[in-house]
Amino acid sequence: MKHIQFYTILVSFISLSSGCSSTSNTHEISEEDKLEIESLKKNIPLILADEGWEAYEKLFSDNYQNWSMVGNRVRQRDEFLPLVKEWYDAGNRAIGSEVESVGFIPLGEDKVLYLSKQRESFLDQDTGQETIRDISFVSVFVKERGEWKVDFSAFMDVPK
Repeated sequence: MKHIQFYTILVSFISLSSGCSSTSNTHEISEEDKLEIESLKKNIPLILADEGWEAYEKLFSDNYQNWSMVGNRVRQRDEFLPLVKEWYDAGNRAIGSEVESVGFIPLGEDKVLYLSKQRESFLDQDTGQETIRDISFVSVFVKERGEWKVDFSAFMDVPK
């Protein structure tokens, strides 16, 4: 049921986004920018593990927001990122990440809706075993000071 809700929300969001972009100039995203965004999305969990908190925190825009689709509210940057920091400070680290791009929808100049599926592997600090998460993402990326940053993300674990 949650899987169906996710896709209903996703289709509504895409319809709204597409409708908004049709009233203004048509924007395109270059293949180079698509590759940059895809690479960034894949490497986000690994950057946290390999380069640390400061490098990770810089990957998110000043106005970043997050919605975990199992909850009913959007969290601001200063509320969501500290939750990730707690998890990181507890010793949790990603050991692998794969991304499958579903689509890129330009929302404006230097603003892109990115749909993806991601498989993240983590070393569970309690058991020492590898944990794998398959996650569906809806993300908005913006170019901020010349670099792509995550501006919004919504995600849901894929039902097993």
